[in-house]
Formats: sequence, structure tokens, C-alpha cells
Amino acid sequence: MVPITGKDPVQKRIELISVGIWLLLCLASLLVLGRHFASGVFIGGVVCMINYQWLYRHARAAVTLTARQGRSFMARRYFIRLLTMGAVLYLLIAYAKVDIIGLLLGLSVIILGIMSYACFTYIFEGGN
Repeated sequence: MVPITGKDPVQKRIELISVGIWLLLCLASLLVLGRHFASGVFIGGVVCMINYQWLYRHARAAVTLTARQGRSFMARRYFIRLLTMGAVLYLLIAYAKVDIIGLLLGLSVIILGIMSYACFTYIFEGGN
């Protein structure tokens, strides 16, 4: 059994960078492209952050299980998360009429945060 501790410092940095990128994208899109696009970026970022935290909680719970139990637990949770996110995105696009490009940009904030952290680490800290 693995003891559960707080979040890894790297994960915390990635989350902070992602939030910073998200806020910057929201502000820039509001100033340049208008409220409709900016609301898409904002909502996409919220959905992305919720999905990321949901994944973190599932992974954290899975490490306390045996390997076989953890695998099936994560597989079930993956499909539940996938279906839920699909339904949420469908409702946002079909009924709330959220800007699709803005939504996609907002949904990308975690990936942008990971890439930014990786580039920063590689360039400025020598890959450590």
C-alpha cells in the first residue's frame, strides 16, 4: 500500500502555469476577439481543470489498490469521465452555443501548461 501524500511539486507548478495560461488566454481573447469567444475559452478552461482534477482523484485512489484492481478501477473511471465530458461538451456546443474554437482553446490549457513546464525545465534547468 502506497501512502497518500500531498501533490507533487511538479504537478503543482503545472497546475499554476495552466491557470496562468488560462487567465491570460481569457483576457487576451476578451480584448481581441470579444465576449463570445472569451466565454468559450473560459468555459473550456473550467471543463479542462475539472476533468484534470477528476483524473487526479481517480489516480490517487487507484494507487491504494492492487495492480489488477487499480487497472479495472481506472478503466471504469476513464469511460465514466469520457462519457461525462462528451455529454458536457455536446450540451455546451449544441444548446449553450459556446464558441467551438474558444472552447477547444480553453480545453487545451493543461496541455499548454505541461508543454510550457517541460520547455522551461529543458531550456533553463538543464532537463532536471
